[in-house]
Amino acid sequence: MATAEQVQEALGAKLQGVQHEGPGIPIEVLKLHVAAVSPALLLDVDVKASEEVWRVSLTYTRQEASLVSGDLADETIDYLALLARTHIFEWWHTKDTERASKRMGVRLK
Repeated sequence: MATAEQVQEALGAKLQGVQHEGPGIPIEVLKLHVAAVSPALLLDVDVKASEEVWRVSLTYTRQEASLVSGDLADETIDYLALLARTHIFEWWHTKDTERASKRMGVRLK
């Protein structure tokens, strides 16, 4: 099983930086912290969008969490980065209207 540090290093290399979703507002991933890898994969992601800085907590269980139970192959990390990126953009667009999304993020600035 990969350690939290290994996942953080590999995933951070793929996820950090400015992310674009079509013509919408770009979101910059500033920092990634992997809080746990088992039994759930817990990620805290600091993001900046529209001059606001937020910490978004992403929790992956079952199938997604099991992805880090073996070797961290490039395709595994690419998939996790895509999954996290998708969830960050989904959170951004729904944080003001969905109760579950609102609980995922804390505004830092």
